[in-house]
Amino acid sequence: MSGELKRELHDLVNALGGGVREVHYRPAHDAAQEICSGVYETIPIRFHDLVHEAALAGYAAALADSERGKLDDQVRTRLELIDDLENGG
Repeated sequence: MSGELKRELHDLVNALGGGVREVHYRPAHDAAQEICSGVYETIPIRFHDLVHEAALAGYAAALADSERGKLDDQVRTRLELIDDLENGG
């Protein structure tokens, strides 16, 4: 992979994680580490940091969406489906 392509990919991941708030960093980092631990053995070492940063950015974005209530409707819908299944629906 060329140096230029590496920089472009790194810049893209940084842009994805540009909004990672300090309060989200530790849980997002830990989740990304857990997610990536199974992937690391299947990808070249030179991509480990890039993949970890992308997972961290995605998890942090999901935490922020959750705080803003952006996921509430989806959670309610899933809970209703579970309730229906548990009640024989």
